[in-house]
Amino acid sequence: MLEKNLNVSSGALVDGCTLCLVGRKMTLFITGICPNSCYYCPVSSERMGRDVMFANERRITSVEEAVEEARESGAMGTAVTGGEPLVVVDRVAKYVAGLKRALGDSHHIHLYSGFPSLTRENARKLYEAGLDELRFHIIATDGVENSIRVASEFDWRVGVEIPALPGLDFVEVARRAREAGAQFMVLDEYEVNEENFFARAPKANQRSEALVSVPPAKILEEVSRIRGILPVHYCTVKSKYLIQYRNRLVASFYSRRPSGAVLLDDGSALRRARGRIVRFVPVHGEPVYEEL
Repeated sequence: MLEKNLNVSSGALVDGCTLCLVGRKMTLFITGICPNSCYYCPVSSERMGRDVMFANERRITSVEEAVEEARESGAMGTAVTGGEPLVVVDRVAKYVAGLKRALGDSHHIHLYSGFPSLTRENARKLYEAGLDELRFHIIATDGVENSIRVASEFDWRVGVEIPALPGLDFVEVARRAREAGAQFMVLDEYEVNEENFFARAPKANQRSEALVSVPPAKILEEVSRIRGILPVHYCTVKSKYLIQYRNRLVASFYSRRPSGAVLLDDGSALRRARGRIVRFVPVHGEPVYEEL
């Protein structure tokens, strides 16, 4: 069932997941700075440890550029990520407020964090800026539950999102999250790439784990156990690339309306240029990549 459906959920999907699945979330990479050193971090070397910003694949330096990318990509919401967004909390508040002001309150914005020291003052800044949802990486470091408790004092959605690492007790994590005030849980299939396999020099047992994914039958079993604790959603790598990314390409195509182009089933497009037919991806930073 898992391989066929790509995702497994128990309980209603939160708005952040719903918009992401249909390709209508812009990813706002707010900084590459992060105090944690998770060996499984998928952030590229181009961004890791650097105070740079990207809206989807587009390098940006202003709120106006973020708004422009959201409009051009057909986004109905934004996912704020990093690095660790809460190390630049004032910047996050500025961008959240700017996106809401330009695109309206219905533009749903959620944020990922593994920060253990969220203060009430900073939580209030984010709340008043218009942030809709926080997802805490509860296993990133000790004390993240403290941030969940603080965030839970405000009227927004608070949950946890973690990679489905082999050997992790998901039920125990779900219980910790609920006790701290989390309202939902998201499990992401453990995604291994060149960056997180080599860059952080993981220990031998971690390197072995990097070659192993949690079997589908085990995931289904864990989801059935977690659903008695928290609503839970399991998101696969296939879902991200076969559904979410493709849908974002389609939304971007119709939003940008490239002249004379024809959309293909995989989200790429064809266009005649200088007597040749070229195949391209209709998002910023990914120009023509194939001549036919």
